[in-house]
Amino acid sequence: MAPMRPSARTLLVTLLDAALIIAASAAVVIALGGRSRFDVAGVRVTLRAASNALVLAAAFGALRLWLGRGLRPLPAIARPDDTCVDTERQRFASPAPPTPAVWLYGAAALLGSLVWVVPHLLNIRHVPDAGDPIFSAWRIAALAHQLATDPRHLWDGNIFYPLPLTITYSDSLFLQSLLALPFLLAHADPLVVANALMVVSFPARGLAFFHATWRITGDPQAALVASLVGAWSPFYPDHYSQLELNWSMFVPLAILALLRLLADPRWKTGILFGAALAAQCLACMYVAVMLVSGLVPFALVMAVAWRVRPSARVARAAGGAALVLLPIVAALGVPYLKSREAHGERGLTEVSEGSASPRDYGDATVRLVTYRWQSRKHHHVERELFPGSSSLVLGAAGILPPLTPVTIATLVTGAAAFDWSLGVKGLTYDDLYHRSSVYRGLRVVSRFSVMVDTALAFLAAFGARRVLGLAHGRATRAVVCAALCGIVLVDLRMDPRLQPYPADAPAIYRAVRPQMVLAEMPDGHVLDSMYFSTRHWARLLDGYSGYFPSAPDFDRAKREFPSPESIAILRNRGATHLTYNCAWETRRGRCEHVLRDLEANPSLELVALARWQQAQVSLYRIKER
Repeated sequence: MAPMRPSARTLLVTLLDAALIIAASAAVVIALGGRSRFDVAGVRVTLRAASNALVLAAAFGALRLWLGRGLRPLPAIARPDDTCVDTERQRFASPAPPTPAVWLYGAAALLGSLVWVVPHLLNIRHVPDAGDPIFSAWRIAALAHQLATDPRHLWDGNIFYPLPLTITYSDSLFLQSLLALPFLLAHADPLVVANALMVVSFPARGLAFFHATWRITGDPQAALVASLVGAWSPFYPDHYSQLELNWSMFVPLAILALLRLLADPRWKTGILFGAALAAQCLACMYVAVMLVSGLVPFALVMAVAWRVRPSARVARAAGGAALVLLPIVAALGVPYLKSREAHGERGLTEVSEGSASPRDYGDATVRLVTYRWQSRKHHHVERELFPGSSSLVLGAAGILPPLTPVTIATLVTGAAAFDWSLGVKGLTYDDLYHRSSVYRGLRVVSRFSVMVDTALAFLAAFGARRVLGLAHGRATRAVVCAALCGIVLVDLRMDPRLQPYPADAPAIYRAVRPQMVLAEMPDGHVLDSMYFSTRHWARLLDGYSGYFPSAPDFDRAKREFPSPESIAILRNRGATHLTYNCAWETRRGRCEHVLRDLEANPSLELVALARWQQAQVSLYRIKER
């Protein structure tokens, strides 16, 4: 065998190292119970046993020892020297104060993160749809109402009467409710407040990504580009109806706080890290679970790279984080665990429906204007995960060697989050599902793509810094920075697709008192009923949430309404009053028949009558037997 040139030998050994890593990783995944069967480009790949992967790893290892004697691992990939690693760590241990240029680019990040939500700011009562935005308005109003009037029963919403803890049937929006409390106590419209919180989430997230990526790269221009990638990542336009999922501005701050903790472990850095995690828990527990999951591989890579060893300083930092985080986790976890006893956990079939597939990462959400040319024939709700071309190109530029430890940790975290977003269709999530009840509570695991998009925003910062480094002179660099920002904004342009929502409520609700229990008919407008209930806080038999309790008799009453038997069922379930809204009827002429039947029913007494949306709305008292 003729001796190979050094460059060819180095390349071959690097490929063998990569193959060895993949085979050994596959063996670990299979041994831990991960999926051993998956599809790649329509081809079914089956790994029947961990032993097969181990044999492959051993074969690659033997070849590597024979051909690569004397070469370091992955020799073709340039790596930073120890001085670069120490400099990176020192940048987090002793962060430099912001310069005027940093403040200037931070202001630009703020403005750039607002640009596509200006239409919503100008039409603050409009909604992207009449579903989850109305639900978010009710949630912040319900929690704020309980905080102000009955904090001992904080999690008891006025829906699904007489069940307790009904606010815990979905994410709590606790932080958003605290911020909304003074406005709601001043009788602000809950929908306006919820929409304002949605609009605010974009500049808040942009500033968070700017701060984190500036600290990581040391380049405010690269951080500006990354802030726009982070603010407008398609995950957020796709979930523009869901307030809690857009409140993820603490994700980049938690990653930054973790880096500071590892670089300079002490009480203060631990408390800052715990505060960032606690804030994300209060804003959205769904994202918090995904954040903590992603921080595990990130922290492991950084601890190895920076040679962080167990010590008293590390223990103090961990204690500081626990001091802030654990009380918040307990305050949220106890009521949510109690409610889980009532409605159980997510089954594998349900999780499978919420699991992404690799091809979903090529499907763009309809709110991305630039990609509306895509056919939506095979798109799936909550699984339109295309991250944008600019994010991918800048991210690819960011992973060109040499790689810093933070870049490698970000890449590993993004890869892990990608696999978790595949749920039961991926390699490792089913193992997480069987080992932890936390993961058995997640329905739409494709939302792990929020961490994929976060990783891309961080990598985009490294990529932008590399591109900007090619420019000579401050003026040229500024022009390149502006061009990159423009490309990102055009590529990730969002259309909120707004529509008006009725500003007034039927006048009959002026006669409703909090001690009443309402059955609202006809069926199909429960979210409107919940929104109207923020004006009177009477309890409702019906409700909308992430979980719907079984009530076959109530379902029968809604189907058979307005028969005397259906009214009797409503009374037996605890209803004291009944509303009937003709504007909600879908069948022409049915309103008159229903009103005649209600007037003829001796168990009902008319309390109030009004016109709304050019139709009659009635409130009846259900007489006791």
